[in-house]
Amino acid sequence: NRKTLALLVCVSLSSRVLSFSNSAGRNNNISIARSGISSSRSSSFSFLPVNDPIINSNNHHPNNNNNKVLTTRSSSSRSTSSMSATRDRKDGYLFVEKGDDDDPYSYLEEVESEESLAFANEANEYTLHALGDPKSKASYERILSVLESNDRIPYVTKFGTNDDGDIILFNLWKDSKNTKGLWRKTTLTSYRTDNPTWETVLDIDELSRVDDISWVWKGSRSLPKGRDPMYKTQSTRALLSLSRGGADAVMVREFDLLEQSFVADNGFVVPEAKTRASYKSRDVLLVGTDFEGEEDSMTDSGYPRIIKEWVRGTDLKDAITVFEGEKTDVAVSCYIDDQRVRNGPVYEVQARSMTFYTSKYWVRTTPYEFLLAPNDPERVAFETSTGQTPKDFVEVDIPMDAEIDFVANWMLISLRSDWNPTS
Repeated sequence: NRKTLALLVCVSLSSRVLSFSNSAGRNNNISIARSGISSSRSSSFSFLPVNDPIINSNNHHPNNNNNKVLTTRSSSSRSTSSMSATRDRKDGYLFVEKGDDDDPYSYLEEVESEESLAFANEANEYTLHALGDPKSKASYERILSVLESNDRIPYVTKFGTNDDGDIILFNLWKDSKNTKGLWRKTTLTSYRTDNPTWETVLDIDELSRVDDISWVWKGSRSLPKGRDPMYKTQSTRALLSLSRGGADAVMVREFDLLEQSFVADNGFVVPEAKTRASYKSRDVLLVGTDFEGEEDSMTDSGYPRIIKEWVRGTDLKDAITVFEGEKTDVAVSCYIDDQRVRNGPVYEVQARSMTFYTSKYWVRTTPYEFLLAPNDPERVAFETSTGQTPKDFVEVDIPMDAEIDFVANWMLISLRSDWNPTS
């Protein structure tokens, strides 16, 4: 019911401005209800202090000196009383439901602006008043101590082997001193001991202080060592995704894992957007992002609609489009599945996600040389000597709610519904 929905809005506000931190446009769920709850109606929820003039003056809010209306900016020319609204009270708050056509929350797209932070701070006050301060509960310190305990298992990802033949393991570690995280590494030999020796690769807290940006780690995607001619035994480069204040949009920056620093000379950097990027080869990226000057590069859902092939040393705006979806799709993607390590081929995959549960796939196998930049000497020599050209992609004839994966020479199909193959 409406009171339950209103309470959920309060819960969403407890995470400060991060609840409203999408920064790629109005369609990216900026309003309160969109960022905090799911509803079959296209509507927004907001709230007012109970001493607002449109509320019965017999009700009093503990912060009765604060008459700021949270539904609009102070500079807005609209008056709240003129808006068509449905009202309900819950624990001293008035919740206002407004139509989607009247969205006063677009200013929250500027996540770290004074107005957005002021909104979040005031929303925190109302949330704490309605739900109580979790720090006052006995369970708070107990749960926090578990989450920050040094006895936690550090989950790791393999990044190849070092010159001594020992497996390299990476981990992102957060604790009370490193709230944003340490990206660090160790060896399998050390990891198996009671007190592993960790080497810090990137300190996210320090990076935030240096850049004066509240970076949030959103993950890494390494250059597979099988596609790295510089170093065949371990990963040497990675694409790091960093979010400004926890927003869905990320900045992608290339990181040198050997030098343990961002790549300064011709390093890949993708500006802030809801980006998907992966290595095709060491000097070629497959990128889907909000391309500058291209209004239709994102879907209606705010995710990449176009995938381009970006060669190192060139401008992103000059990247070549290799795949496109429809504006109504949720997202599109392209990726490489290199099964040579299992004596299989290299698969190139293109995918359209029409919904969160339905997709179409196109696949081809390709020699490694066709993953290189068109003017790469190794590719040019291969094309000249063999006369080969890249194959055409073939659509995978499976149900749209199925998913695919590859192992060696096999394609694995995961089904959600019954299927009788035609051949």
